[in-house]
Amino acid sequence: MKNKTNWQRIGILTSTVLFLIVAITFEIFELSSLPAQFFGTLLGVVITAIITVLLLQGQTKSEESRERHLLVFEKKQEVFFQFLTQLNTILQRESLSPHLATSKKLEKEVNNLHDLIFEFGFLQMHTSAETFDKILTHVGNLMTESTQIKVAENQSVERVEKYYLTLTTDFFAIVSLLKHELYNEFSPHIDKAKLDRIIKLSF
Repeated sequence: MKNKTNWQRIGILTSTVLFLIVAITFEIFELSSLPAQFFGTLLGVVITAIITVLLLQGQTKSEESRERHLLVFEKKQEVFFQFLTQLNTILQRESLSPHLATSKKLEKEVNNLHDLIFEFGFLQMHTSAETFDKILTHVGNLMTESTQIKVAENQSVERVEKYYLTLTTDFFAIVSLLKHELYNEFSPHIDKAKLDRIIKLSF
């Protein structure tokens, strides 16, 4: 590889010298103006090289930034979907234990307050302070309604319908906030009358 590189350099230098000799012999370049032309050409090459390096650096930074944003976006998606799934699990449980069970394993679903707090932590890392605060409010509403319906002695159809209407309102509000964080757009308005109709048809 070394010998090959040396021969290439010798070939380039020889070709350059031959080119200059031929150019001077046939008066393509005047000998007196040759240094000025040489340095002018050299200056042009240097400027071109500098511009090329700057453009390549800018392109590299742009690609790195785009890749970083893509990784952050994918992580946000993962955290948001995980949060919504775990929130569903929590709301469906009969009770939310404040402590870790001794038999708990990592692959099991979220089932206690400890896990819920950690889910909030993951969510806070990937949302703005304003969005996170609003989500806390909606989750509080959901937890309140969920607790009330579970402990109520009289779970009438009207009471259950009210619970599911609150559930859908707050849940879709959370989805809309997370969608705005991901895609910078809010979900379209949801017709509550249509939701109410679907809920009533389920009983």
